[in-house]
Amino acid sequence: MINKLFDFDANPNMPADNYDVIVRQSIPGYDALMSMLAALFRIYLADDAHILIVAAGGGNEISTLGQAHPSWRFTGVDPSEKMLAVAQSKVEALGLSDRVTLHQGLVQELPQFPFNAATSLLVMHFLPDDSTKLSYLQAIAARLQSGSPFVLVDMQGDKQSEEFERLVDGWQTRARMAGMEAERLAELRNKTLQDLPCIPESRTLELLEQAGFKEITRFYAGFVFTGWLAFLK
Repeated sequence: MINKLFDFDANPNMPADNYDVIVRQSIPGYDALMSMLAALFRIYLADDAHILIVAAGGGNEISTLGQAHPSWRFTGVDPSEKMLAVAQSKVEALGLSDRVTLHQGLVQELPQFPFNAATSLLVMHFLPDDSTKLSYLQAIAARLQSGSPFVLVDMQGDKQSEEFERLVDGWQTRARMAGMEAERLAELRNKTLQDLPCIPESRTLELLEQAGFKEITRFYAGFVFTGWLAFLK
């Protein structure tokens, strides 16, 4: 279950209409990350690719990829009604409606259509490592064709280590420099250190392999955030 701090439907301190500001304050190089995602998929996907976007609320992955290629199609899923409304408005503004289908709910609830690629950006670190993370990855894998690329971006690290604390310090300082409000910054730091079940990279790689992914390559790092490209066996 997603921590209530990051529930856009329940937490008034995380307004969906301010998501684009918040995410750029919080994620170092967010726009560069989006362009890196588009570049990777341009390498590995055909013109008729159908891409699964998990946690599609906000619409930024669909917006970026939809503009990067004129014939890719997208199915997006997200539990947040408010965030899906933001995504829908972007889809319509960019003229992508005929290539995009949005579903409110969880990826486990989607039919097992064999997609050609999938993304999971900034989601899995909310899920406990009590088989929930693995089940989440397995649900994505079950909806991909063999050999399909998968991009996972997640907060990662050993929360008990000095290294993680140093990275959190850098992340929070950079967020403050980017204009994040002091109250939100303090709440974000406290919840991250106390509640978020993020895991070390070694554990993430283990889970990806257990879910059926191979050729796992780290392509992005920004303080406590890391991005990997993998392929379904």
